[in-house]
Formats: sequence, structure tokens, C-alpha cells
Amino acid sequence: MNPMTEPTLYPALRRVPPQAEPLSSDVFLMEGNSRYYVFDAGNSDAAYEAIRSLPKPVTFILSHFHRDHTGNLSRMEGEILGGARTCKALGRGTRVDAPLLIEDGIRLLVQPCVSPHAPGCLILTVDEQLTFLGDLPYAQPGKGSGERNGMLRTLQGIKTEAFVLSHGETFRAIPKAELLESLSKNLL
Repeated sequence: MNPMTEPTLYPALRRVPPQAEPLSSDVFLMEGNSRYYVFDAGNSDAAYEAIRSLPKPVTFILSHFHRDHTGNLSRMEGEILGGARTCKALGRGTRVDAPLLIEDGIRLLVQPCVSPHAPGCLILTVDEQLTFLGDLPYAQPGKGSGERNGMLRTLQGIKTEAFVLSHGETFRAIPKAELLESLSKNLL
């Protein structure tokens, strides 16, 4: 195990914490039978080294196109799954426009979700236990209630026990009811 990662719920899942300089998102590494699935590539050397050291091929699942979530891709290879805006910004990748189920010793559901943070976001549900949101609920100035309402409708329909947001100081799985209540009251 890379010293920069933290074990979370089970051995197949690791986290590389975010960094402030350079700004880098959380990076989540999930081991499947045939490959690793990486939710967001980050933008830090620590994330790069953790991903580079994986002993199997890698599929990147990108929450959105911002550099703190995708910066390391300029120096890595691997399959990329992203929303339309992310694939366009990167100039590569497989666009995910509808829910995509991946079963490889772990069950991953990748799906698009409207967001007040950025257009074309993807979320990832692992074994119906955790759903990784990246920066999905962090509103950008000028975004209206339409994106927020659409996001809430999607999140309410997801079979999951908890949600995980990016950029936390420590790993925290937020119970579904708690996050939905906070979002409905515009507390994030």
C-alpha cells in the first residue's frame, strides 16, 4: 500500500487525500479482478505516484473536467470515462451519457448527473454502498436552481448508503439522508 493512501471500507478501496498546492482533488483507487478503477486522477505528485504504481491496467472515471481532478492525465495512459464536457476538454475518452454498469469483482455504476458545479458531471456508486460525487454539489456563482433540483432528483434515486465528496481533510462517508437534507436546505 502506498503510504499516501488511506484504507476505507474494504481492502479493494484506497484514497489519496487532496492537496492545496498544487490544488488536487481526492483520488479513489478501487481494485477489480482485471484492472484498477480510479475515480478522478488528481493533480498532485502523490496521486500520480499512487496511480503509476498500480500493478494492473487503469480505467479513469472522471467526475468533471476541472484540472484538480484531471491534471495528472497529461502524464498517464489508461482508459478514460467522462461526461461530454470532460471528454471534449481532454480531447480523448469515452463519453458516458447514460448509466454504465461495470462488474469486475466489484460492482460499479457510473452515471451522469446534472450539477451546479460544472456541466457534464459523472458520479460513481460502488457495490451500492458508497457514491462518489467529486465536487458535484459545490455550486458555482450564477448557477440556478434547475441544476440543483435535477441533481437532487438523481441523488434521491440512487441506491446507496452514503455519499463521498471531494476535498475533505479526512475521508468521510456522509449518510444519504444527511446529505440530501443538507442539499435541500442549500447548506453546501
